[in-house]
Amino acid sequence: MSDARTHAALVHQRCQVLITRFLQRYWYRAAQGAGGLGDLFVTIEEVSAELEIGQLQPPIAFDPPEDIEARIQSTRAAEREHRAGAEMLPASRLLRDVDLDEEALEILLVLNGLQSSPGLLRTCTFAWADFSVKQPTAGFIVELLSDDPDHRVRLESALTPDAPLRRLRLVQLGEDRRWQPATPILQRPIFVPDAVGRFLAEEPVVDESYPAGAVTLELEGPAPEALVIADRARGDHLLEHQAQREDWRPIVLIGSTGAGRRTWARAHALANHRPLFVVEVGALPWELEPFESQLAAVLRDGLLNGAVLLLRCECFEDKADRRTGILGRTIRGMKVPVVITVNESGLPLVTSALPDVHVVHTADVALEDRPRLYGRLMRLHDFAVDSDQLADICDHYRLRPGDLDHAFADVRITAGDDPKLDTKAFDAAVRRQIRTNLASLASPVSTSQRWTDLVLPEEPKLLIEEIILHARFRTRVFEEWGFGRKIGSRGRGLGCLFSGPPGTGKTMTATLIAQELGLDLYQVDLSRIVDKYVGETEKNLARLFDEASRVPVVLLFDEADSLFATRTKVESSNDRYANLEVNFLLQRMEVHDGISILTTNLGTGIDQAFKRRLRFRVHFDLPEADEREVLWRSMVPPGLVVSDDVDWAGLAKRWEISGALIRNSMLRAAFLAAAYDTVLNNELLHRATRSELIEMGRLGS
Repeated sequence: MSDARTHAALVHQRCQVLITRFLQRYWYRAAQGAGGLGDLFVTIEEVSAELEIGQLQPPIAFDPPEDIEARIQSTRAAEREHRAGAEMLPASRLLRDVDLDEEALEILLVLNGLQSSPGLLRTCTFAWADFSVKQPTAGFIVELLSDDPDHRVRLESALTPDAPLRRLRLVQLGEDRRWQPATPILQRPIFVPDAVGRFLAEEPVVDESYPAGAVTLELEGPAPEALVIADRARGDHLLEHQAQREDWRPIVLIGSTGAGRRTWARAHALANHRPLFVVEVGALPWELEPFESQLAAVLRDGLLNGAVLLLRCECFEDKADRRTGILGRTIRGMKVPVVITVNESGLPLVTSALPDVHVVHTADVALEDRPRLYGRLMRLHDFAVDSDQLADICDHYRLRPGDLDHAFADVRITAGDDPKLDTKAFDAAVRRQIRTNLASLASPVSTSQRWTDLVLPEEPKLLIEEIILHARFRTRVFEEWGFGRKIGSRGRGLGCLFSGPPGTGKTMTATLIAQELGLDLYQVDLSRIVDKYVGETEKNLARLFDEASRVPVVLLFDEADSLFATRTKVESSNDRYANLEVNFLLQRMEVHDGISILTTNLGTGIDQAFKRRLRFRVHFDLPEADEREVLWRSMVPPGLVVSDDVDWAGLAKRWEISGALIRNSMLRAAFLAAAYDTVLNNELLHRATRSELIEMGRLGS
């Protein structure tokens, strides 16, 4: 017989003697006075057989009270002696890993023993003589176990809300509808949750009540020495100390999603012969009472599995979030390895609830570490590592380990058994992830236009060519030639300012630059960036730049005057916070390792210090007459028939308008020609242009 079964048999014997003592205490005199014990639902013979005590009718054939007490002490001693000799017995693990005392463990074991035996449970209904009650109450368990008044007080203390038994949901108390609206604690039904019962029986601990995706038990993964995660070495010993019961303080890992924190925790958990029990705290209920109940249940099940608990707490961002206090109260005093992952903004909330923690900051993978990480993941997904291809990927993609792993896995699905990595497929896989992450703050922009559709003077053309050259050869200049070490992290970004009247080609130029470089262009939605609450705008901008830095993209801040406005004299708290936003932008734009393009109609509205930190400043003027003539002609598509009377030079000289208005006028004239079933002629072009200017308020009707 296994240790767990032997232990369960000893507990069963204790339950028998305890119920016998209960009957002797509370029913001996009553039975003598009434001439017998009632058997409304449970027969006298059934009770006699279950308790193995013989005849129950008066004179009741109980052993003397002192003999029954001796049997109780004997069964208790036998159970404890067996437990002491079996270190891995579930009950022994509870004493070791949780702040349970002997009284609390006694309640748990006896209550579970009653629940595990239908016969004993039916006998209990006879003992409490209330056949409408179908499960034990807390008061019945206390009376059943108590040896004397002092012992009773200790048993009642073990059932207080903050005691480990209830705080960790090892036992749970229900409500009795006959005592509504509030049932006294001793009258409340008490039970051992199924997961705890399975643990005591050495069966798999499974609870099906959690929300979908809230809990995962991870049993395999890479070893710690296989990881390539920067700035983690100083934290490697912490989990080992937890696993060896030398330091129970929780470990808090700071970093962004996909940075490898979960991989790190799993690797070190498995290295210490523990699985990883992952809890998505944000997937638990938001209401405080069910949140506390389910959090305690998942922590309990992680503890019962002998696992390292990984609590993913990226949902904690609001200072008023009361769930952090519940988290701290539930974890405190639990002798089990706990790792918490949290964003930088959520760190103060967690440390206020759990002041005594180890904090480990996780950085993005450094440039010099990328070849080792990227190469390892390529081999992990059965791709051959080509040195030139690997160097190109390391240069162009600044990905977190999690994102890189997903991208390689995505490519492997379509690649079949081909060991060669398809660079285009990999790029598409990466961009799908980035597009998803950026979608909440920016929108992708594409164009079917070409450079031939853009008409500009020579000076802006040269500047735009220089922007493209700067983007193409930045690796050679900064890395191979060593300018990166000279200028440091600041000044590596490629920030551009496009200013000029509306419709002069600023946005179009940005799309063509992205197209020329083979990059995606994302137009930042300022309505989703700017927030009325203090600090939220900076938080949104930080997310935007973090996502944009992971893979080459072009960020377009269209009509950026509202966001990059000139800093003002501080005369109110609003001025101070507005300036903080501009200062934050100055810092992030300067260190952003990518391309950012700002467009503005009023160049004077941009902060001067901001302008100074931008690499290129291109001004777009309204086109001259000869440029306007080129624009008019370039707007004619191949399928449109144009009358010989169209005077392109006359149109250009008469109407001093931008390229956007020329495009709108041409389109408007085309619709008129279609409506009148005629070719495009001079009269329709002048009429369409005049209508556009009237609508713009630039011409009287």
